[in-house]
Amino acid sequence: MGFHHDLIDQAEHLAGKEPRKPKQASLRRAVSAAYYALFHLLVDEAVAGLARGPGAGDLRDLLRRAFDHGEMRSVSGATRG
Repeated sequence: MGFHHDLIDQAEHLAGKEPRKPKQASLRRAVSAAYYALFHLLVDEAVAGLARGPGAGDLRDLLRRAFDHGEMRSVSGATRG
């Protein structure tokens, strides 16, 4: 399992932590964890498509660092509709 799975598990835990009257802090942290899960999933999928093969580990690490939250947000907003 990837890091994004751990973040989704954390988001679900935080969102359901106080089922009757959830605290704003728990809900905000859950949304944040879910956002980072999506970010890491998209990065992992993109990197896997760009750098394949057993010797591409260093390249994959470099590519992961090249992704920018702000730029990804801007692109996702532009493709929304």
